[in-house]
Amino acid sequence: MRYCLPFLLGLLSFQSLSADWQSLLNQRPAGSQVALIVKPLGQGHLSIEHNADLLLPPASTQKLFTALAAELTLGDDFRFDTRLEGRGQRVSGAWQGDLRLVFSGAPDLSRAQLVEMLQALKGQGIRKISGDLLLDGSAFGGYERGPGWPWDNLGVCYSAPASSLTLAHNCVAASLSVQKPGEAARFYAPSFQPVQVSSEVEVVSPAQQQQSLCQLELQRGPQNHYQLSGCVTDEREVWPLNFAVNDTSAYISDVLKDELKRNGIHLGGQIKRQDGAKGHWLPLAVVHSKALPKLLEHMLRASDNLYADNFAKTLGRAPGQPGSFALGVRAVKKALAEHLGLSLQPATLVDGSGLSRDNLVSARELAGALQYLASHPQLAVYQGLPVAGVSGTLKFRHSLTRPPLKGNIKAKSGTLNGASNLAGFFTGASGERYLFVLMSASLSLGDDSEAAKDTMTRYERALLEGLYQAG
Repeated sequence: MRYCLPFLLGLLSFQSLSADWQSLLNQRPAGSQVALIVKPLGQGHLSIEHNADLLLPPASTQKLFTALAAELTLGDDFRFDTRLEGRGQRVSGAWQGDLRLVFSGAPDLSRAQLVEMLQALKGQGIRKISGDLLLDGSAFGGYERGPGWPWDNLGVCYSAPASSLTLAHNCVAASLSVQKPGEAARFYAPSFQPVQVSSEVEVVSPAQQQQSLCQLELQRGPQNHYQLSGCVTDEREVWPLNFAVNDTSAYISDVLKDELKRNGIHLGGQIKRQDGAKGHWLPLAVVHSKALPKLLEHMLRASDNLYADNFAKTLGRAPGQPGSFALGVRAVKKALAEHLGLSLQPATLVDGSGLSRDNLVSARELAGALQYLASHPQLAVYQGLPVAGVSGTLKFRHSLTRPPLKGNIKAKSGTLNGASNLAGFFTGASGERYLFVLMSASLSLGDDSEAAKDTMTRYERALLEGLYQAG
């Protein structure tokens, strides 16, 4: 299916665009569904509701719910902690007993912080561990990937596993170097990355790719083994790749083995996953995540799924009860009901990020979150929203990169599997402020994806420019 947008749309003046909203909305891409809400935040006269209660995939606009629930529940001083503890005692430069790393799902935990804890051991005179090094991931339970996540995207980093054992975003950067058609692409990953990849990728011309419809394919094997096959075109010299870690325990174990060796610490036992090991554990070192406002700013501007899902699972944690997707969703709904009076019924939420195909939300429910943010602009969630043509996911969104929209829209975007959404704020030509939610679903890319995307861009730009002029 191809998009169909009458040529007349490109010729309409701003005045005629604002004269008949139903007529404009009917110019949506063929076969698609559109919901639109516009509400004044002051004395503005523009007010629109179209399909306001229609349940559509929220994609990453769902992060508004997760971020609000996190800030209102956890508070701005919240940080994730990662702790190194010991069971035993220090004897002459050695730790007689076991050590354990207690992970909390800190989404920004870095390899450098892991090294910092190992160096803290050395600072205490410990250069040998007689027992095991345990990885405690008891903060979260259940699946590391949400129900309804697209199976064919699980190998890429925006589908990185939402695990209590999170390190370096559970993501590995690599690349394919391209020569000329008919030759094999050359795979490269930094030597310090503990992944094994076999590559049989052929370089083809764009014409050959169109003829054969070959694609780059990724198969995930046991632990962190991957197989690349299929083809890439010679349109680039280097194709960047980002692998989502497949086995979080194996990944962190391999990183630790490397860093223990590099830092001159001998481990007599093994590195292994063991949650909630009993005994008297002594604190030896701790590292902290950034404070909650900084984490939320990154989550919203980069639309980071891992951050959102780890926050949701954290909200679902309770004493003796590990956080999970289901518990996280329940906690998000409870927080929004208590603080905003927003029931999120009959919405369906199954994760914290909006990545799942099972999520369904109405424009009215998103507008409820925006209404609260408009009344509380001091919140980190409001401050962290991307700005059109300036920051985050809106910096290069084609519909928003030129005046009068550039710099004038502050919103959360959401794009996934035929859905393209925006939820946020703008100032109209009159100077009045408005909140708006624009949700477009059932978008088909058809045979010409670039032409289809261009059609949607022109439609979105025309609609938003019309809102600006009418407001």
